[in-house]
Amino acid sequence: MQNVLEISNLVISKGLPCAIYSLPGDDKFTLVFQNNSTTNKIEIIDIKSASGFIIADFESAQTGLARGIKPDNILNENDNFENVVAFLSTLPKTNYDNYSENISISKQDYIDRTSFLISKLANNELKKVVFSRVIPKNLSKELHIPSLLRVMRDKYPDAFINLFHLPDEGIWFGASPETLIRINGDTTYTEALAGTKSVDDNKRDIIWTKKEKEEQRMVSLYIESLLSELGISKYDTSGNNTHIAGNVAHIQTIFKINTASLIEKEGRFIVGLHPTPAVCGLPKADAYLLIKKAEQHQRRYYAGFIGPWQLKTSDIDDNKVSELFVNLRCAELGKTKINVYVGGGITASSNPHDEYQETVHKSKTLLSVVENL
Repeated sequence: MQNVLEISNLVISKGLPCAIYSLPGDDKFTLVFQNNSTTNKIEIIDIKSASGFIIADFESAQTGLARGIKPDNILNENDNFENVVAFLSTLPKTNYDNYSENISISKQDYIDRTSFLISKLANNELKKVVFSRVIPKNLSKELHIPSLLRVMRDKYPDAFINLFHLPDEGIWFGASPETLIRINGDTTYTEALAGTKSVDDNKRDIIWTKKEKEEQRMVSLYIESLLSELGISKYDTSGNNTHIAGNVAHIQTIFKINTASLIEKEGRFIVGLHPTPAVCGLPKADAYLLIKKAEQHQRRYYAGFIGPWQLKTSDIDDNKVSELFVNLRCAELGKTKINVYVGGGITASSNPHDEYQETVHKSKTLLSVVENL
């Protein structure tokens, strides 16, 4: 008997745009896919009129555009797949391996470039910049997508588990710990998530350094200033909490905003949030330019945002899911290789060797999964 994970594999083999995901704290998967290969272009500023699975790359901060997988088909785990399978059986199979080689750098090169960034920060040119790298990994065999998704969900139940396929861009998957925006009835949530420490099962008590606390404070202050710009002065915060995501921990502050105060401002809010200081830096415009100078690779969908938006996932009620996540702990998937994207926040007090090690710890979120499949 086929399940929704196996159906997702079939959809990809037919070359159709699709996304399959499991929300944080949920053990069920939802599959969204189109009947044709042409995705929607979405003006992020007008996102309130969009519906489907939203995919925005890092460069969308400049272009203002995202892509949307149209919800021609929405499948949950307990649905009947007979009609879907019959439709898919009429379509030819395609070669979906659009994996693109990207530029990886050596440990020493990463440390040298980090030192360069620290010198810029020490001169008070910026407060923070997020430097990333690509870690390529050859696989001994083709990954079985249903198994990959099951293991990620079991291993990281509090993350946004996702995999999406765009015919012209290939397949990406990940386990994001960071919410960009979540609308839940009368309350809308966003969060400041920064600072990173590795953790293991035997040591869960985290002591945060001054550098890590300051890094998180920058993100919180940025969100507060954005809300002020939008004329929103009433909101609640909770934190600073330690948020454990797999083998790493972060400092988290949750913002709770009255949804009514964001009506007609949703697009402006998302445009203001993306890219968050946690994946770009501060001031954002200056950090963005420095990132483009320091990084040799294209970030593509790393540090963009993804998720279901105004998506009606059930025929039982009229509730719609609107949850977007920063695309972190993510990788591009080829037939027998992956590119894992990781980064870390650099401040004037950063240590280049520690920053490199932070990226190693973050990469284990996905590498520990694929290496054991």
